[in-house]
Formats: sequence, C-alpha cells, structure tokens
Amino acid sequence: MPNLALFSLGKIMSKLNRIRVRIHKNHFRPFPKPEIFWLSKYSFEHRYIRIEESGRIVGGLPRFVSSLIDFSFVRSLVADRYGVTGVAYDPVSLFLLQLFRTLEKFPDMKTFLETLRDKEKGRHYRLFAGIRYPNIPCEATFTNLKRRLGEERYEQIFHVLVEIVDLLGFLSHKILTIDGTLFPTHARYKGCTHYSAGCRNIEFKGLIANVRKRILYRLSEPERIVPGKEIRIKVECPCPNFPQDLKRPKVELLVLSLQQANPERPSLLNQLFGVKDELAGLNLDLVARRGLLNAINLADEVDSFCFSCPKLPSDMEARIGVRRNPQNPDRKEKIFGFNAIIGTAIELTLGIELPVACITIAGNAEEGNQYIPIKQQIFGYHGKYSNIDIADAKYDELHNYEFSRTHNAIPIIDYNPRNEKITAPALKERGYDRNGWPYAPCGILTRPNGFDATLHRASFTCRRQCLSSSDERIQAYTYHCRHWINYHGYCTHMSVKQFPRLISEVVRGTPRYQGLKALRTGSERINSSAKDGLNILTKPKIRGLKNAGILALLAVMVILLRRVIAFIVKVTMHLRAKVQESNSPSHPPYLPGPKVAKYIWNLIQRK
Repeated sequence: MPNLALFSLGKIMSKLNRIRVRIHKNHFRPFPKPEIFWLSKYSFEHRYIRIEESGRIVGGLPRFVSSLIDFSFVRSLVADRYGVTGVAYDPVSLFLLQLFRTLEKFPDMKTFLETLRDKEKGRHYRLFAGIRYPNIPCEATFTNLKRRLGEERYEQIFHVLVEIVDLLGFLSHKILTIDGTLFPTHARYKGCTHYSAGCRNIEFKGLIANVRKRILYRLSEPERIVPGKEIRIKVECPCPNFPQDLKRPKVELLVLSLQQANPERPSLLNQLFGVKDELAGLNLDLVARRGLLNAINLADEVDSFCFSCPKLPSDMEARIGVRRNPQNPDRKEKIFGFNAIIGTAIELTLGIELPVACITIAGNAEEGNQYIPIKQQIFGYHGKYSNIDIADAKYDELHNYEFSRTHNAIPIIDYNPRNEKITAPALKERGYDRNGWPYAPCGILTRPNGFDATLHRASFTCRRQCLSSSDERIQAYTYHCRHWINYHGYCTHMSVKQFPRLISEVVRGTPRYQGLKALRTGSERINSSAKDGLNILTKPKIRGLKNAGILALLAVMVILLRRVIAFIVKVTMHLRAKVQESNSPSHPPYLPGPKVAKYIWNLIQRK
C-alpha cells in the first residue's frame, strides 16, 4: 500500500519545485521573437491554493493548474515555429486559454472568448494566461495557432505533462489498456464512402452536344415541353477507389430545366449550349438548377466541362466508422468522422486510470494497426514499456502479440474467431474450445494447470473428471483409459508457437485472465469522459484529420489534469479530516510520518 501522504497538496508542491528545474533543463530553447513584439506574456507565479471543506477549489481548476505547473516549456517546444519579425501572442498564453476553455467545459471557443472579453468574468483567465485586457485574441488567432504548431507539437506538450505526472509518482507503466473512440466531424456525410481527390474534378466531354440533343428532342414535340422539369446530366463514377466487384453508380453532375424567358435577365446557357435561336422562338430559357462547375475548356475540338461530385463531403479526410450503439448494445451505428486511439495506464496501487498516449486516425482505418504505434509513442517519449497490454478483439493481430512478447509484456487481447466454426461439434472435432482448452480422449474438457515460461506453453489436465461424470459413454471409457492411473489424469500442452493468438501467458478463461481483462473498462471510462463527461468529442466543430488529432490531444490533456487534481484534492481532504479527528480532545494530536515514533517515545519517558 503506497503512502498516500506523498500525494497531498503540500508534498506535491514541494516535488514540483524540483521537477520544474528538470523540465526547464530538458526543454530549453530560446524564443526567437523579441519581447517588444509580444501581445501577451506568460510568467509562472506561485499562488495560494485553498480547498474548501466541500472539496471545492477556490478559483477553479485554471487557478489550480496554473499555480502548480510552469507552462513555460511550451514556449521552448514551439520556438522553431516562430520567426523574429512580426507581432504575435505568447504561445503559452494561447495554449493556456485553449486548456482553460476545455477545463471549464465551455461549449465552443466563441462562448469562451465572450467570457474572456468581460472585464470581471474573464479577469482570472487573463491573469493566469498573461493576457492584457485590450489585447484579446479572436477565434482566428487560435485557428492560426493550430496550423502553426500542428499535431506534433501538441503531442509533445501532452507528453511533457505525462512526464510531470510520472515524476510525481502517479505512473508505473505496468498495465496499459488500448481502446479507440469514434467522434464525428463537422461535415455532412453525402452518401459515398469511396471518394478521392479526383472526385473534385470529374471531366465530361461532349456536354454541349449532349444537352443540345436533349433540348431539341423536347422541342420537336410540344407536349414534351414541361417548364420546370429537370434535365439531369449523369456520368458513371470515375473514382479509382471504387471496388471493382460493385457496379459503378451514376453521378449527377448537372441539372437543367426550361422556364419562361425573362427579358431583363437573359440566360447565358442558351448561347453556350447552342439552342439560343430555338428557345427564342418559344420564349423559353435554359437555367441551371444544381451542379458544381469547376472549369470549361472549349479550345479543343471536343468540349470539356469539369464538375465536382455532389456526393463529396466538405471534409474529405473523415470516413465512416462503426460502433455499438450506447443505448442498445445489440445494434450498431455509423459515425462519419475520426477515431481517437487512447492508451490508458492502470495504476492498481493508487486506484487511478490516466491517459498516456493518443493517436487519431480516420473513422474506417484499421484500429488494430495502431497497437504498436501507441506503445512506440510511449517508449519514444518516456523510455518505458508496459508489462501487461490489454485490448479488445480489434487488436487481435499476430504482429501485436509478437511485439508485446518481444518487449517482455503479456498480451491480454480478446480472441477474434473470425471465420472459425465455433459450434460445439466443430470445437470437439478440432480438439480445443474457444479459450484454447483441449479435450481429453474421452471428450471431457481439460482444465488449465499453469504456464511454463521456459518452454512457452500452457499445461492442461483432465483431473479425472470422469469419476464424477454422469455420462454413460464417459463412464464406459474410464475402464479402458490408460491415463486414469495418473494423479492428474490425462495431461497435454498447448504452445504459444503453435497458437500465438489463442494461447497466452495468462491462460484464457481462468479467473486471473478474467480479472485482467476486466481492467480494459478503464479505457472505456477514459473515452466516456472525453465525450459524455467533458463534451469535448461529442459534436466538435472541427474538420480535417490534423484538427481532429489536436482536439483529441487536448481532450486527453484535460482528462489527465482533472484526474490528477481530483486525486490530490481527495488525499488532501482525507488527511485534513484525519488531522482534525486526531486533534480532538479524545485523541492525541496527529503526527504523520516518522514523528509518530518520537511522540510515543516521549510519552513513555514522561511515565
């Protein structure tokens, strides 16, 4: 059991004084822009932190965070993204404002900036971030900041915070769980999942002749002329990403119609498509209803028009991902957006779960391929590999098992049967069940008998279950069983080399395996905090993979800080209550640590 007094507010503040020097030494790079060109200036300042009896922090989370952590390292990390000339806000100030907005659960940046501009309500935000009142940034300032820094710099800032939490003693990196969470983009899905960059410029040759022919066909017989009726120009989908085994759909590029002519606003399409004289006699105009025309090339012998596909979304980096419906787990729902893969450290001794890595991918990308990059990200920044890796069936890939075992970790990954037949007769025919437990010759399912780490194989025995079986066939087989004389009965082995995905160092189906597997819910709680608890990834107003990655990193930063702060406050309140209880007249004064022994010794000396 760890000494929780080490995580009280006073102890944490004394540790941070030493950690601050180390962080400044490891991340020191002069900022190129002279201070005369700064619109704001952040400087760390120790402020008194008061926690009320109810556990409320006076001044809120922004005061707590800015009073404990010196964020000057942000300026050093992003120094290479700034030049010498031109005015700019201090990047630390802008980053802290982004952090404060997510910490305080503001719905969007616009609402937060309205509070920031208020002289009274935004006073403490401006004070903690080093913002002077007249120079209040706008929404475009934060957009430019994200473009300037990029996802890589936000990732570095996040891992510096993880390093600080690690130095405070919160992390051991022994157990790691990995899971992804889908979140939507701020763009509407328009029905196509195979789009590519070429869909922005679909060429249609001979459009003039095509339209002229269709107009003259209608004009040939008066009953075919219906003003307002749509004339749709379609072409077969030319996207190279479209599956070859599916029939290519028709893409609607342009929609035209005929209407009564307006002398004040003559239609240019009449002349473009060569039907000006024909339509003039009938007092009609050709108008465009829909269509995204990009370019026209009439220089060649064959006219060429280029259109943008109407099914192309505004966010081309987002994709359709599938997840279980939170309200109905038996149903699946589709999310058009991105997938944030979060690595969570499970600290059993402290009872805390903290995010330590994050990678954002498209919604339909292979989530199982991010298992190794997540572990490499942690090792690259902190030089540590976990001892136990826990993940669900999406990560059930051979290379993930090999990577974990190469780095002396135990993979606890749900087995994905894929196309295997898992009916009872099929399992008996192949010789082992879904957990990898083999069947004895009599048909009884064996039981695990430990794992041999030297030979990398699991042992199984029947434990002479036939003696208590009521099956007449098994009882009849017992008289001829040559293994019955053994103490454990029938014995066999299942090696990791032969079944690398099915056989684990902790045998599947055992209580120990189920206990470790249950820790995976820590990742689900982190995902739920980012979406339902903080509303950061619920319906974000972002587009593009890089912006989605930055938002996901801000989400895990906030979760990390909030959970660490909640733990510190809880320990501090517990020790405060213990001191008050011990200082009551019926108890001797509470003296934590080694002073307790000295206090008892003084009592003995007095007697």
